[in-house]
Amino acid sequence: MARIWKERIDSFGRSEELEPSEVVLVRVASFTFRFSTTKQLRECIEYYEQKTHPSSRMPAKVIAAHLGPDWRELRAWDVERWFERLPMYLLEEPKRQKVLKALHKTLVLVEAGKL
Repeated sequence: MARIWKERIDSFGRSEELEPSEVVLVRVASFTFRFSTTKQLRECIEYYEQKTHPSSRMPAKVIAAHLGPDWRELRAWDVERWFERLPMYLLEEPKRQKVLKALHKTLVLVEAGKL
């Protein structure tokens, strides 16, 4: 069973000028997802709805379009996109289904304002 909760975090420490923000945490299949926006949650749901994922390699033209002509200096080989940091065992079918169920439930709770 998934555990879903919300936590308040301070963006940059304890400055009184900055508003604290909230993150939604979802613990499922021995992994904790952390979302700061509904867009992130939707992207993660979209990712887990795919049974097969294409190669994570990106053409240089795509990278250059996002980062500019000096993308080679800006993007090191150790830079990973969010979905490349996820444990591979979460893509196994039974766990993928548990993750999807928990993420859909989280989206419903967030959109209803019940979280």
